[in-house]
Amino acid sequence: MKLIIGSDHLGKDFTKKLQDIFPDDEFIEALTESEQSKHITDSEVFFGFPSKSILENGKKLKWIACPGTGIDKIVKNLYLIDENITITNAPFAHVTPMAEHVVGMMISLAHSYKKLFEDQKNKKWDVDQWESKIVELRGSNVCIFGYGALGRSIGEKLSAFDMNIYAIDPKTEQIKGKEISISPLNNLNQTLAKCNWLIIAAPFIKETNNYIKKENLLFMKKGSYIIIISRGGIVNENDMSELLNSKHLAGAGIDATKIEPLPQTSLLWDIDNAIISQHASALSPEMYEGRRKIFIDNVKRYLNNENLLHVCDPKKGY
Repeated sequence: MKLIIGSDHLGKDFTKKLQDIFPDDEFIEALTESEQSKHITDSEVFFGFPSKSILENGKKLKWIACPGTGIDKIVKNLYLIDENITITNAPFAHVTPMAEHVVGMMISLAHSYKKLFEDQKNKKWDVDQWESKIVELRGSNVCIFGYGALGRSIGEKLSAFDMNIYAIDPKTEQIKGKEISISPLNNLNQTLAKCNWLIIAAPFIKETNNYIKKENLLFMKKGSYIIIISRGGIVNENDMSELLNSKHLAGAGIDATKIEPLPQTSLLWDIDNAIISQHASALSPEMYEGRRKIFIDNVKRYLNNENLLHVCDPKKGY
């Protein structure tokens, strides 16, 4: 059987490793659309993000394996994906580094690390400028928008700082953990009114596209903060930029943006109180190894006609 490896996300040697583990099957490394086109007509499995053209020609395709967690790049061509094609992703491996990244961004913003680093570079010592300017996390309220595995991990870590956790998620019936409440999406404004931190940990799907705008962010107290860790496009970036420049929002940690790479013309680059981390929060060695293990386990299952792990619902987008 032929399996196309259409992404080098898990390492340039991953195809060779797969071929060594499964010598009776053929793993084709095809990192360009032209190379993928040569093999898609007789391939059952595609690892990566198939383009519209690849989906149109993948008549024998049975399984699309997303290298990461978000399947939005795959289901944007949902009308071309036959209902008999299974889509899987690789969740959980990203959770630890991303949740730790959130904590790091929050502390960096609360303690003005960006300005401190500039002062260090300029050999500037001015203690008076920091009087009553450091923000404590303890006792503050945080809204986590999206309370899946990532959101819950963030909540666990922030509870160690004695923060009050308010979650927003469609699945309000989840077993409660450290959070004070889990509320539906239509309770967002009431929740934001209580909070001085907002963390975006939801998937980018039709329902969350451009969901949070200026009118929502204005419910937050002046001097609040926002962290975007899961996907860009959920928060309106122009509205966020306006509120950062006006200081209604005291700062932002932005790991994901609507357009990536973030264009040099984007207003976000020039905002003093924003930290941009290039969608790099998850990229630990442990994350890559975890995702490799997930795909290898699923290949074994596929070859043995067993149920695959981490099957997604393409209509829901996750």
